[in-house]
Amino acid sequence: MISENGAGMPHRMNVAIVGAGPAGLGVARVLRDIGVPDVWVLERGQVGQSFFDWPAGTRLLTPSFPANTFGLTDLNAISYDSSPGWSLKREHPDGAAYAQYLKQAAMVFGLDVQCGVEVSALEPQEQGLAISTSVGEIHANFVIWACGQFNTPSDGGIEGATLARHYAEIPCWQSISGDEVFVVGGYESGIDAAVGLASVGKRVTVLGRDAHWLMDDKDPSRALSPYTRQRLDATLAEGQVALVEGADVVAMEREAQGIRLFGSDGRSWLSPDAPVLATGFASGTKQVSSWFEYDDTGLPMLTPQDESTTLPGLFLVGPEVAHGDQLFCFIYKFRQRFAVVANAIAGRLGVDTSALEVYRACNMYLDDLTCCEDDKCFC
Repeated sequence: MISENGAGMPHRMNVAIVGAGPAGLGVARVLRDIGVPDVWVLERGQVGQSFFDWPAGTRLLTPSFPANTFGLTDLNAISYDSSPGWSLKREHPDGAAYAQYLKQAAMVFGLDVQCGVEVSALEPQEQGLAISTSVGEIHANFVIWACGQFNTPSDGGIEGATLARHYAEIPCWQSISGDEVFVVGGYESGIDAAVGLASVGKRVTVLGRDAHWLMDDKDPSRALSPYTRQRLDATLAEGQVALVEGADVVAMEREAQGIRLFGSDGRSWLSPDAPVLATGFASGTKQVSSWFEYDDTGLPMLTPQDESTTLPGLFLVGPEVAHGDQLFCFIYKFRQRFAVVANAIAGRLGVDTSALEVYRACNMYLDDLTCCEDDKCFC
């Protein structure tokens, strides 16, 4: 059931999941499968809101393909038995299409989703947690934080960054004025911006502190995905994009002819119009940051069950989950942790978890976090 503005939603519940994206809906589905009662998904906008907010034309980096009948889960699916590749008939769906898949999944799975509910804070109670929301205070035994990062853009600490437009604030590439555009940042969003801008006839210069386009890492969490490399190569061949490595932009100033970008090594570049910031995103745990500890990289610190190390009962799912050197930041990665969280909650509630065996069989339940060291391993 998908409803809005608190209609029909109880103010006491077993589990409150904050965020109706792939992480929130995915873990809700696992909890439903094992019979955990009274689970609600709270969403500030509509189902899949972050994907609706993507720039028009931006697509998922990972391909979608319906191989479920052979025991292989679609990389972009939120459950072992669904496939956006099959339902959308698209390999790399754009944001609006993927949001459509998420809404269909929520309805087919029979999940209780409450849209139009903004969560602002959490407070521990003698039993459970109190959640401050736009529709009043809600009490839950457990809270699963499933907010993504797209709505927390980071300016990378660049002085004068307000002179630029962040990737997350651009509705479409045609809205960028001028024939020449500078993009600050050379990772996925920066290259996607360059490709998108080139596709509408812009000349683009990408200023990358780290030359991700030159990195050769098996993990697309650390290097450009094959899909991005493929699109970049095609765009470079057309001569519309120039890549500048080692360009650590630290400040911006307005001049008569445009915006001057200053690098830490003394170089500078003049952008005729507002540059595009592709400087990444801050933590999606902003509203509840006081209840998480963070490591040196800014990622939330978690127990082996993906629970806050400071507030029992508060769990995290989604792209910020990390354990050691393993980053679970793609959908096919972070869904591996849904059953871990569900198992922890079910165990405390005394709910039978035998239904989780299907997740183990579909390689969607990790018992540990070890990974082979063989250079040929693609785990």
